[in-house]
Parts: sequence; C-alpha cells; structure tokens
Amino acid sequence: MSTGAGSFAYAQARLQARIGMRAGPADLQRARSTRDFTAFLQLVRSTPQARYVARLAPGMNPHELERRLRDEWQTAVEEVARWQPAAWQDTVRWLRWLPYLAALEKLARGGRAPAWTRMDPVLGRIVAMEPGTRAESLTGTPLQPLQAAMQAEGGIVAAWLQHWRSLWAANATAAAGLERIAREVEALDALLRAAPPSAASDEMQAALAQRLLRVFRRNPLSPAAAVAFLGLEALDLLALRGAVLMRAVLAPGAAA
Repeated sequence: MSTGAGSFAYAQARLQARIGMRAGPADLQRARSTRDFTAFLQLVRSTPQARYVARLAPGMNPHELERRLRDEWQTAVEEVARWQPAAWQDTVRWLRWLPYLAALEKLARGGRAPAWTRMDPVLGRIVAMEPGTRAESLTGTPLQPLQAAMQAEGGIVAAWLQHWRSLWAANATAAAGLERIAREVEALDALLRAAPPSAASDEMQAALAQRLLRVFRRNPLSPAAAVAFLGLEALDLLALRGAVLMRAVLAPGAAA
C-alpha cells in the first residue's frame, strides 16, 4: 500500500491529526465570551481555527469577511483533495462549491441578486447576465454541471449532488460511506427548510456533527473519511461565520 501523498494511508494520517486538533468547546466558549470583534479575533487566533481568521481584520466590510471565509473553505478543500488518491481528488474538490449553492439557487429562480454577489469572483459573472441568460455564463467553467438546473430555474442542490455522485470512482464500500453522508446532509437540509424562522439550528447541526464523526471513524482509508472531515470543518466554519458577522456588524463604525 502506498503511504505517500496521494494515498489513503497518507490522507488518513493527516486527517486523523486534524481531527485531534479541532477546537474544543472550551476554546470556542472563551472566544465567544467577548462581543468585541478585535478581542474575538485575538482569542480565535489562539485556537486551532486560527488559520480561518488569519486574513480577517476589524473594519472590514461584512461582505469582505464572508468572501475571505469562503476562500478559506476552498483552500481547506483543495488541501484535503491533494491528499487523496488521484481517482478521488475530484470527488473531494467538488465540495468547494457548497457555500455558493444557496446563492446559485436564488439566482436560478430569478431572484434579485444581493449586492455582495456582484463583487464575488465566482458569482459576479453570473449576476452580470440577465436572469434568463445566466445559465450561459456557466459554459466552460467548473460550475457547468449546474447549467441545466440554472436553465430550469431551480434544483441546484440536486444537480450538485447528481454531479458529485458521478465523480465517485467504482468502489462499492467507499460509495456506501459517501452515500450515508449525502443522506445525512439532505435530511438536515430538509429539516432546516421546514423549520420556522425562529427555530434554532444548533442542535440539528450538533447531531449532524456527531454522525459525521462516526462516519469518519468507521470509514478509515476511504474518501468518506475526507468528506466527513470536511463536513465537520464546514459546520465549524458556519458557526465561526455567524460569530464573526455578529461582532463585525455590532462593532462601532462597522461598514454596512
């Protein structure tokens, strides 16, 4: 069995180390104990999440903060993808588009484009098109697999999942682990969509985190371990995003 970069053994060792370094509840509780944005960033930089806030600074526009967090997510996905065997790298890389799916769904349905999308390097070229021609802007881009859904004015998440499944190499055991993750995420998405606006999602996301951790532990030397790890990272980043934006918006003189 190969043990160098681009092998499951190498990937598992790196992922196991990262799982062991995940920020614990005490780390995050200390950071969230302050409402001051500058102090919050300093405290997060003393935790394993430091890499995600390295390029954030007080005074930044909230949209810029979000864009940088999306960039950090894409960097994390690319790093984990490179650890995988070549046959599975594209499966992992396709996760980089997850933060954009909600915005793409809205654009597909002809919804009004939020101001931040015009400056976004991924969404800007789509928003620049008229609603009826936005699908054309995906031609020749990494998002082309979502073009039919854009033309149909909806179904972006389903199209994303369909293409993701098409990237899986022929391995029944690995596919079973990946399918389990897909079902868990679909179930959470359905619950969140059905929940009233006042409902808290923390408990549902915490339950998903526990299930992803089980998938990670039960599927060593498998692409499912990489996807489960990135699922945990995505949940951590989602919580971090909320904490960052709350403090940035409340900061004196914060830009709108």
